[in-house]
Amino acid sequence: MSGLEAEAGISADAGTIPSGGSGSAGTLARAGLIVTAAYLASRILGWVRTIVFSAVFGVGTQLDTYYAAFRIPDLVFQLVAAGALGAAVIPVLAGLFAHGQDARAWRVVSTVSTLILGALLVLALLAFVAAPWLVPLLTPTFSQHELDQTIDLTRLMLLSPIFLALGAIASSALNALGRFTVAAVAPLLYNVAIIVAALWLSPALGVGALAVGVVVGAFLNAAIQVPQLLREPRFAFHLAIDLRDPAAREALVLLLPRALGLGATQITFLVNTTLAAGLGMGALTAYNFAFTAMQIPLGVIGLPLGIVLLPALSRAAALGAGADFATMTVRSLRVLLYVMLFLTVIGVVLQREAVTLLFDYGRFTPANVPIVAGLLALFLLGLAGHALIVVLARAYYARKDTRTPVMAAVLSVVVNVVVALATVGPLGLSALAVGIVAGAWFEALLLLVLLARWLPALDLPALGRAGLVFGAIALVAGAAAELVRLGSLHLLGPGPGKLAVIVYSGLAFTVAALAYAGLSRALHLPELDQALSLARSALPRGRRGT
Repeated sequence: MSGLEAEAGISADAGTIPSGGSGSAGTLARAGLIVTAAYLASRILGWVRTIVFSAVFGVGTQLDTYYAAFRIPDLVFQLVAAGALGAAVIPVLAGLFAHGQDARAWRVVSTVSTLILGALLVLALLAFVAAPWLVPLLTPTFSQHELDQTIDLTRLMLLSPIFLALGAIASSALNALGRFTVAAVAPLLYNVAIIVAALWLSPALGVGALAVGVVVGAFLNAAIQVPQLLREPRFAFHLAIDLRDPAAREALVLLLPRALGLGATQITFLVNTTLAAGLGMGALTAYNFAFTAMQIPLGVIGLPLGIVLLPALSRAAALGAGADFATMTVRSLRVLLYVMLFLTVIGVVLQREAVTLLFDYGRFTPANVPIVAGLLALFLLGLAGHALIVVLARAYYARKDTRTPVMAAVLSVVVNVVVALATVGPLGLSALAVGIVAGAWFEALLLLVLLARWLPALDLPALGRAGLVFGAIALVAGAAAELVRLGSLHLLGPGPGKLAVIVYSGLAFTVAALAYAGLSRALHLPELDQALSLARSALPRGRRGT
């Protein structure tokens, strides 16, 4: 598991449509459109949130304290609920509801909810009490004032895991009942609340406004879903634990491996937070800004493809359609490599322009651009690896194998942490990005090798050769983009305005895309048409020209 699939406790899995559910193809198609659109809107709002942060606070100690304070509440939520809840509960509930076993399904909801909320309350209370000791361990180089502020923010945001868990429980039950709209829209309120708080409350509360926004957003996330669930005619909830039911035990067994993987991923964030906090004022904020920028192509292309692919792979696996399963997996891997390697090269070429357009507003100054841009370029080297993990993990999940992706995720965390610790001395902040890149590629390659053992159609040498070809023509396209960029800067002179940056960056991207497409056509690469087909299918029907 990549660890990029969840941002601020809102997981992609929360909106996954169960493949075994009932309903017409049209109903499922409409549900899929709602879920995908809402998910992409949530990602966009997440990026807008970071832009607002940069404009209001810039790169400095205020955001450093917020990002450090966010880690402990997020760890509490990720360990107990997060994406693991939806992945574990939805399949079980969908099966029970489909067979008319409503009373039994609600007993499962009651058992899982009681256990999760109880565990969260205990962990949140322990973290609240232990915050004065935990925060200095996480940020040993902070001044006393920064430590005090981080402790206060941590304690306030410890309310958010409780509300997020309530929302996740309601979302899982609603999805299992075929009610997708409210559950898909709810995460949008989370980011909206934080954005509004940053803009309206920061003059009075400073960075504390962000913590208030997190808590209010988490509350709204639950407040819009729980009433919808309470209105269900079949709803019956009791604060009780009944582990005698095999379905309840099955849900908990499914939950544990996923929770372990999410917990392992959190180790990376904790270690990187500690390292970044010790590298000077604003280092932690710069790291988070660059990390957020890297997620844009992954969130727009990689994760939605994973959401769409999982039900199809699950059906193929359930029906024993091995050829279809292999074809979908291999084709998805090749198309992702084809697109992501191009975006990696173009992103590296236009790194400064991307950071300028994304973050250079308000208190974020041009002097901050080179630091964030350099980190972004390093993060982008792992983009294709992260995207491959999205598809590879779904291939395992479709075969009901959750252990292998978790094992790979845990090992990748070890690689990530070891590389970061070993290189932070000579590389400084860049070591954190290098560690994440190394961990991502290790995880992707390990999942590939293990998958090839039971999927003979996955020809690793052929995939490697394809990757080399894609990378080579991407470098040529990148060279064309760099020529356009350098020529534009020569004509415009130093410090071009944002409109000029948009124009010449767009021109550079267009030239590179045409070069990439032309070389692909000359080499008869089928991935070009497949990528174009995916792009057309993502457009509304009225815009496809059909």
